[in-house]
Amino acid sequence: MKQERVILSFIMVLIGLLVAGVAFYLYQGTKTIPASKLKTVTVATPTPSANPSAVYLNIDSPADESVVNNKVLTVSGKTVAGATVVILTSSSRDVVQPSQTGDFSTTINLDDGENFIQVISFGPDGLSSTVNRTVTYSTEDF
Repeated sequence: MKQERVILSFIMVLIGLLVAGVAFYLYQGTKTIPASKLKTVTVATPTPSANPSAVYLNIDSPADESVVNNKVLTVSGKTVAGATVVILTSSSRDVVQPSQTGDFSTTINLDDGENFIQVISFGPDGLSSTVNRTVTYSTEDF
């Protein structure tokens, strides 16, 4: 007798939950939102603007994360004409004046192992741009 009551109670709870779920689903399905309460949201995508006074810096060599077996490394690239290029490593600081077209090239000495090279271009208007490179000097054969 007690088992039957427990089973019947369990079945009635399940039926009650099922009826309540169907009633809620039907109630929510009949709801409509009036058009006067709907709002349109537009997302504007930013468009980059060309800033001719900004300093650009493009490093042609060395490539980032490269491994070299020569202790002397050529650093070359392009920047704006009239800029001053500073090349910083842990053991040296070089200042290079690019050509009239903005091309520059210089050689630096590498330390054993990993070398962090920072190239900074200072434009004539005082703005600057920085590029970092990591070059590893190794005499191992790969």
